Amino acid sequence: MKTFLFASAAILGATLLATAAVGGTYALLNSSASAGPAVTIQAGSAELSITSDLEMSNTPLYPGASKVGTVTVLNDGTVPLALRLAGLTRPTVSTLFSEVLIVGVSAVSTVQECTSNLTPTIAGTFADAPTDELGTTLAPGSSAILCVSVRLSADAPSGSQSQTATSFGLLIDGRQD
Repeated sequence: MKTFLFASAAILGATLLATAAVGGTYALLNSSASAGPAVTIQAGSAELSITSDLEMSNTPLYPGASKVGTVTVLNDGTVPLALRLAGLTRPTVSTLFSEVLIVGVSAVSTVQECTSNLTPTIAGTFADAPTDELGTTLAPGSSAILCVSVRLSADAPSGSQSQTATSFGLLIDGRQD
């Protein structure tokens, strides 16, 4: 019986050894190269500022009418920034009038391009505030003129007459490309 167990163990060991040795070649390769002098990597900064006030006429709006104004934004950072409308902030007091206002923004080349006939790149209401790219990228140190429009919906309800919308805002930010 001892001989039988010893023979079985020897056959099992030989089978395992043969199975492990079949079917593979293994190699370990190692290589290195010099990267030359040390390199310093520095993070950039993203800074966007508004360099002019947004001024609009204070004449009353009527259904379908628009007002426009320009504002200049400057990339004060060290990386290019893609301009984006990140949303709208509601007026301090929400009224029926403010709920039907349509606020829009576009990047323009000159102040003269900013007219009430210009179709904004992005437009929306305070109830449905848009967020989207303006299609303009500012290099570090460069600026862009944004045309901001406020339009009273053509189907504005008569209850919005003689109401106001004050202290609302556009959130403009820059996304690093």
